[in-house]
Amino acid sequence: MEDVDLREEPRLSKSQIREGAPYAALSYVFFLWILTYVFKKTSNQFAHFHAKQGIVIFGGEMICFFLLAIPLIGPFFCRIGLIILFVMSIRGMVSALTGKMFRLSVVSGLAQKIVV
Repeated sequence: MEDVDLREEPRLSKSQIREGAPYAALSYVFFLWILTYVFKKTSNQFAHFHAKQGIVIFGGEMICFFLLAIPLIGPFFCRIGLIILFVMSIRGMVSALTGKMFRLSVVSGLAQKIVV
């Protein structure tokens, strides 16, 4: 299967989007992007696109939890980061459930570089 170039939107059938939408939406919930890779990695480009963005958001969440170890400023930056990542996750879920391949600002650039 070819990697999806995030700069160009691939032509996907409605059935492919409908089949991959639940997995794509789950990709934005903490570590559930793993389910997309187990069940839909090779068969659904739509779910794969959203799973890559879910991986980047998950990585950001892990970084936020490591920030808690920094005295005084760590909890503040952790909260701010988690709020931003939560909003991005909600936006990703909404776009997945509506059948769109919305590119989250910083996340999509990093997701494009992931080779899985």
